Amino acid sequence: MPTPSSSTGAASGPPSSRRCEPPAMAQAYFRHLNYSLGDEDSSVELHALPADARHVVAVAGSGGRVVPLLARAPRKVTCVDISDTQLALTELRIAALRQLNHTEYLGLLGYEAMSIQRRLELLSSLPLSGSARTSLEPVRQAVQAGERIVYLGRFEGMLRTLSRIVGLFTGQRGRRMFEQPDVAGQRAWLDGGFPKGAWKLVLLLMGNSAVLNSLLYRGDFPKKNRPESAFRIYWDLFDRLFRTLPVRSSFFLQLVFFGELRYPEGYPIECDADVFLAAQRAARTADIIYVRGDIIQHVQEQRDVDFVSLSDVPSFLPPERERDFLNAMKPGLAPEALVVTRGHLRVASPEVQGYEVVSGRYEDAIAKERTQLWRIHFYQRRS
Repeated sequence: MPTPSSSTGAASGPPSSRRCEPPAMAQAYFRHLNYSLGDEDSSVELHALPADARHVVAVAGSGGRVVPLLARAPRKVTCVDISDTQLALTELRIAALRQLNHTEYLGLLGYEAMSIQRRLELLSSLPLSGSARTSLEPVRQAVQAGERIVYLGRFEGMLRTLSRIVGLFTGQRGRRMFEQPDVAGQRAWLDGGFPKGAWKLVLLLMGNSAVLNSLLYRGDFPKKNRPESAFRIYWDLFDRLFRTLPVRSSFFLQLVFFGELRYPEGYPIECDADVFLAAQRAARTADIIYVRGDIIQHVQEQRDVDFVSLSDVPSFLPPERERDFLNAMKPGLAPEALVVTRGHLRVASPEVQGYEVVSGRYEDAIAKERTQLWRIHFYQRRS
């Protein structure tokens, strides 16, 4: 179900950007606005990123996975993506972060209610580059038509379609999970009132690669390499969510069951007031760069990177590059730099010479991640 995120950045004043040739993995899928909200809970990366890092390189996605990293006040952030549209959306988010207050930020993106006219005014007021404004013209038109930015991506559209299927199969008995007072109540409802048979049919559908290709990937579905069946993977991850986290706290579950965000406690971490304010302070002074191209190649060309947030990019690499991506990035990493990867149905197993696998340090943060879609791994460059 998930797909790789995209990235971009901006420095104070006009955004700094760099274009390079698209990498081999630039399949047709990535030419569009695939994410406007995203499918990652960036609290894991926020927890792991040391304060005052020198240079962070991140896949941008919608920009929502980059904003929380700024809360740690890194001195430089390079946001890399192969999609001009995703880079432009990240530029929009960072411009909004710098210029708007918290309420305006949530309203512009569509997390909270705001008039169409006010959204258009705020959108027009942001200091975006010409290329970003051109790329975002369809977004402006969608806002003018009454759409909310956070629901415009192909992934979010797929989840909205899926929510109608979930509603058709599980009805109000499925949604009553969100009415339970606590996790204990969720467990009781799951064991006594939840429509498990109907839910099983939904998960069988979600585990069908042909359906996922049709709804989202357009033929670019990464080949599964985890030994469990897709059905078992989805059954287990939703069972963890239902039994261990308040379901209202998961934006992913809200999208699956309602097709929209109804409970503020489940908004992504970029919406948290404290995270927003810390990120805003840092964004106004940090050197933030936008790069269109291959994130692995970009890191390889650096010399001082001490944190890399790769999302699930390795899952979409050819087999040889999938095995070698850590080695390829090594010249650009500072000693003890951290590399964070995610994998869903396909999980990369790279060669780790010159690295220590340190995922165990972050197992508590990983266990609390609010989508449970991901196998998350941390690699630390040896001194």
